[in-house]
Amino acid sequence: MKYGLLGPFSNLLSAVLILALPVASALAEEPRPEAKSVRVDAPAPEHWNIQIENWTKPQPGWLYVLDPKPDAGGSAGRVWLLDPESGKAMGSIRTGDHADFALSPDGSRLYVASSTEGDSSELAVIDSAAGVILKSGSMGGRAVSEGLPPFSTMAVSGDGLALRILVVTAKSVDADSFLLATFDTRQDEFLPGVVHLGNCGPSRFISYSTVDQFDVLCPRTNRIRLIRVDSDSHETQNTDVVLPWERREGVALAMEVPGSRTISIVRGDGGIFEMNSAHDFGDTSTRPGLPNRVPPAAWPASPDGSKVFLGYNRDYDRYSDNRFYLDYGRPPNHRPSNAMTSEFRVFDTTNWRKIGTVKTKAPFWSAAMGGDGKMLYALAPQKHMILVIDTAKLRQVRAIQVAGTPTLAIVAP
Repeated sequence: MKYGLLGPFSNLLSAVLILALPVASALAEEPRPEAKSVRVDAPAPEHWNIQIENWTKPQPGWLYVLDPKPDAGGSAGRVWLLDPESGKAMGSIRTGDHADFALSPDGSRLYVASSTEGDSSELAVIDSAAGVILKSGSMGGRAVSEGLPPFSTMAVSGDGLALRILVVTAKSVDADSFLLATFDTRQDEFLPGVVHLGNCGPSRFISYSTVDQFDVLCPRTNRIRLIRVDSDSHETQNTDVVLPWERREGVALAMEVPGSRTISIVRGDGGIFEMNSAHDFGDTSTRPGLPNRVPPAAWPASPDGSKVFLGYNRDYDRYSDNRFYLDYGRPPNHRPSNAMTSEFRVFDTTNWRKIGTVKTKAPFWSAAMGGDGKMLYALAPQKHMILVIDTAKLRQVRAIQVAGTPTLAIVAP
């Protein structure tokens, strides 16, 4: 991860963090005509690096694909809009380095961030139907991955009211202070309150169904934080729960199963455990299975949450290759760009028993589930393709060849 001091947003600074750290205000209006009169191919201001090159109104089931390395001589990154049925790219957004993205639950707004200069990033609010940038501005301190990102560090709450972004400021040579900034999606401005995560590392959202409560996994400190905030995103609760195993075991996924008050945790060694509302931990029927490893990634669940598809690396050698472990002295949750997985294992989340296996024809990095749950899309950046898996037949049915390095995907609702 690359970290930098949390800095001001553009020239519209209107809020200040505790301890006098400057942050956050409204995103600057683009110095261009109203969105309804902007041509999709109109040039963006010279100081911005997020530009929409071409666009077609997304249809349900289309994919937004994050591509941090399109080609050796091209732009730093892209977000592709892909029709998985035809395999054609229906839109392209050019970005700078270290791009990330998030989509509103109704699919109407796409949020794209990418680095500009130093520790600054541009954040763009995009009307996904029209393919125009509504607002764009600068923010400082966004935490980014130096390699391929295994998951996004941006997320929109399930009610669509808040976009949260992981930021970081250096406390000392050996420690960073991680924070979550909150962007009010109705007012298009950053709220004054921030959530303090301490030396959390590249945190991941576990659940975020509403604007006022969410849970976060902290890999560096080996903890889960249960967080509640007020209307200005000031903390009203920040409960710290220590995971009852050494952090070197790693966490591949933590999720809240719909209809359950438990948080299920998939460790890097394949063991699956549950934490109840009293913060007690219990085993499930799925025990650790070394040398198999489950790397940290955006592993998807079925739309109803009854099944989860975990990527497994069957060739992992725990004696000679310790990269997935969170050893002291190594970057937390570090995942090298060649740390691919070669099969999915499907688990029933009601009892955490394995119900199937899918072996793919190419190694993959992450995956996304189709909105109707019928298709699973595995992203294979080394092979420049997306693998399409029939979830009923539990087998790969085809592959879509794409440009660049497809790394993460979001399915349009």
